[in-house]
Amino acid sequence: MKFRYNSCMRNDVSESPPLPPPLTIPRPQHSLSRKDVDVEALKVLYRLYHAGYKAYLVGGSVRDLLLGKKPKDFDIVTDARPGEIRKLFRNSRIIGRRFRLVQVFFRGAHIVEVSTFRRRSEFEEEQDQETPSSRDNTYGTPGEDAQRRDLTINGLFYNIADFSLVDYVGGLEDLESGIIRVIGEPAVRFTRDPVRMLRVLRHAARLGFDIDREAWEEIGRKRHLIRLCPAARVRDELLKDFHSGAARPFLELMLESGLFYAIFPVWEARLGRAGEDRLLDLFTRVDLLFQAGLPLADGLLWAVFLTSYLEQRPRPQNLKELREFLQEAAQEAFQGSEIPRQRQEELVQILALAEKLAPLLRQKRAVPVRMSRLATYPEAWLFCQIKEATKEDLVERCQPEEIPLRAPQPKRRRPRRRRSRGRGPRPTNQS
Repeated sequence: MKFRYNSCMRNDVSESPPLPPPLTIPRPQHSLSRKDVDVEALKVLYRLYHAGYKAYLVGGSVRDLLLGKKPKDFDIVTDARPGEIRKLFRNSRIIGRRFRLVQVFFRGAHIVEVSTFRRRSEFEEEQDQETPSSRDNTYGTPGEDAQRRDLTINGLFYNIADFSLVDYVGGLEDLESGIIRVIGEPAVRFTRDPVRMLRVLRHAARLGFDIDREAWEEIGRKRHLIRLCPAARVRDELLKDFHSGAARPFLELMLESGLFYAIFPVWEARLGRAGEDRLLDLFTRVDLLFQAGLPLADGLLWAVFLTSYLEQRPRPQNLKELREFLQEAAQEAFQGSEIPRQRQEELVQILALAEKLAPLLRQKRAVPVRMSRLATYPEAWLFCQIKEATKEDLVERCQPEEIPLRAPQPKRRRPRRRRSRGRGPRPTNQS
């Protein structure tokens, strides 16, 4: 069924205060079914609904279910305030400082997050926190909550009251057309929160959708603003894409848009076309492993990421000099990115060990015990496979049973305490 939506509804909230009514799709006319929603999320939805509150499934879970995919988690939005939600669910807690939401806990470490309808993004609220009236503008209506989200395909609601889909932003039409479109004016939304540019590229890469031309052009114009965001936040966003199984198409869009070099400016003079191709090839291999359900540690992913940068420079052969070289190169490559020192040390250890391990694996020689006892040995072994195994054999060679375990450390004998030769304490003279 074709869903038609008035394009004027995509304007920013600030430009059209009276929001038009949403497009409502009744249950017989859409494919989303309750049987595909987690039982825990349904329990939360129904308890809110029976208590007299509005209760909607929202965001990525609605998008994925409509696309026939299994969501990773289910987020719920309601008109109940955090304190009211907390009273309904004893197995819950309120988190957050500026904007509070409720986590409801279930067995098996399952968590369902419930938030109250918001008027604006929490990052926009941080910019306006000096405004006296900003505190009164936190909570909003369903329409305002939909408008403050990033993309139209993430602004859809599933209403548990009548099992209908509620669309304030044209997300159903864009979902059907395969378009990634920003809610509101891209220039305004990217200026308020530049991380939205990463999210546009992320969803285009993961879903294989086209990016709206206006949004794509604004990314090219506003890419420098990404340097204004907290570096730790940008780092965490990039890690999500490294773990996604769609890192290669994401990095392709990053390079094509110029956003990659806005985040890592020193790489621009270093990589060149050959370095970019090498980076994409390595993450094609990483994607194959994630798509096969094989997890990789963050330190290993950063080591793979850094490889194309390092391969453009000659490196010393001496192990001590090699580690110093790798440490300096990592600090140079990640300057301003706030990669934790512990993570940098880990990836340096992986790269240094892999440098010595690779020739042994090529020649099928035994690995010295002293090397196999190092903490990063399994990651270094995986790194060598990612670099050198053929794509056809990579997944099979990296199965858990094929990954060598770290050799156990030899047990150190505890020194025995010397016993006193006497049978007991000497008697004291008593007068």
